[in-house]
Amino acid sequence: RDWSVTEVQTCALPISEEIERLTSALRENSMTIRMMPIRNTFEKFRRLVHDLARDLGKNVELTIEGAETELDKTVIDQLGDPLMHLIRNSMDHGIEPPERRVVAGKRSIAIIHLSARHSGASVLIEVSDDGAGINSEAVRTRAIERGLTTAEAHLSEQEIFAFIFQPGFSTAKQVTDVSGRGVGMDVVRQRVDSLRGTIDVSSQPGQGTCVTLRLPLTLAIIDGLLVSVGDAHYVLPLANVLECIELTQADIDHANGKHMVNVRGEVVPYIRLRE
Repeated sequence: RDWSVTEVQTCALPISEEIERLTSALRENSMTIRMMPIRNTFEKFRRLVHDLARDLGKNVELTIEGAETELDKTVIDQLGDPLMHLIRNSMDHGIEPPERRVVAGKRSIAIIHLSARHSGASVLIEVSDDGAGINSEAVRTRAIERGLTTAEAHLSEQEIFAFIFQPGFSTAKQVTDVSGRGVGMDVVRQRVDSLRGTIDVSSQPGQGTCVTLRLPLTLAIIDGLLVSVGDAHYVLPLANVLECIELTQADIDHANGKHMVNVRGEVVPYIRLRE
């Protein structure tokens, strides 16, 4: 029989949808094969903590949470060095000697806690301790000495903590086998950046420090938002997109030439990618 255009389109639509369904299922199955629990990576640090505690004369216990959290094997393989440096940094700089902990009203045995959990399209990995916390003033003073900032600069706590990840930065008074060379935290930053992740540091004086690594579940496939600017096309990782809103000519005129837009009553600045 002779097929009309409408009939061909009607028949083709379910076929294309079926192909899309099958390819999505194949992708999901392939991803499942790549996913592995992070338990083995966490468990191997027990020996590191034990040996470092003996060398530093400190009593430290490692606790683990969320060891069954699954990550792409490619990501897991890249986590060993960053976690090692974070643990070493906590034990040398953060955790106090037993006698000083007792005077401060703490248990003589310190805790380093490794945890992992899913958060949307990411995994949050935390390395925390119940030590002395980060001395932000000491970090700021060292940053001034190295010319990374000035004494007149008004810095937030997060901006001060960011200096810790600068190459060659260390607050240690002397170089030892554990610290003082300023290479550990720099390695953490480089490796996390290569995994398209982020680092967040929080610390309370006398209470401890928590470093949170936010990492993508996988590096194999990235859901993206395709946008065009002039003749160029770009893909924005969907995990970094909060929402899409329309910028109308009326919005542009109302802003009197300023790059500002009203989003549900909140004035938000924007950047024109074309420029």
